Amino acid sequence: MTNDNTHNSKYENKESVKIFLVDKYVCNYICEKWMSANVSNRSFGKSHGIHESIVRKIKEVDGYRIPVSTLTTICFYKGIKLSDFFKLIEEEYNQINDDFVLKTKKDA
Repeated sequence: MTNDNTHNSKYENKESVKIFLVDKYVCNYICEKWMSANVSNRSFGKSHGIHESIVRKIKEVDGYRIPVSTLTTICFYKGIKLSDFFKLIEEEYNQINDDFVLKTKKDA
């Protein structure tokens, strides 16, 4: 038996990250539909009940694993029910499921 861990699935994806498409869709939708280039991260955050660092994470190309509590807060300040928000996501991207892509550090 060799000591090579390259074939062990536990170590195989050590350098990769799962990007869940639903998280990416949610963040992209918020960024594209609700944010404006002339509004600062701080201003958007204050008007939607979140910290500006969260706004920066939402603006990332792949989005981030946005907690439901954060999404609920944003939707509350936007005046939309969470269920209606997900309907908008389905209309925009034609699906909501648990698909993901693996992104390696070299892809970043």
